[in-house]
Amino acid sequence: MKKVWVNNLFIYLGFLVVVSLVFVLGLQYQHFLKEEAIKTYQLKTSVVFSVLFPIFFGLLLGLLRFFELLRKTGEWTINWLKLCIFGIPSLYVSLLPLLFWSGLSISYYDLPLGYLLITPGTTAHTISGLMFGFLLFYVIERKIKEA
Repeated sequence: MKKVWVNNLFIYLGFLVVVSLVFVLGLQYQHFLKEEAIKTYQLKTSVVFSVLFPIFFGLLLGLLRFFELLRKTGEWTINWLKLCIFGIPSLYVSLLPLLFWSGLSISYYDLPLGYLLITPGTTAHTISGLMFGFLLFYVIERKIKEA
């Protein structure tokens, strides 16, 4: 019992180190991209990274859940209700900046929640991206087949 506890401790500490490194390096790279965007007036790369990094980081945070599922037996299923109710709106809000920079002739007033495009800061997009990425591993389930 104590050996399992020690193994889990090292696994969690290792995971914490990896997550912390990805977080710090991602923020440094995002800062670098913003500085480059200011110098070159090319904002698209910075915007794409600021949208995709929270989704990737959310996936990384949900990875422990996926490893727990791999240890279980049963049939893989997807909780479509959870994915539709939480996943689609969070994906939509997190991808709104990409719609703005896509070059499509869409007014942000035409889009539901389009006002989020012009709000200062990226809090809504970041939280939605984290939520969507994290949720992707939490909608996957393993259920034992009943005979």
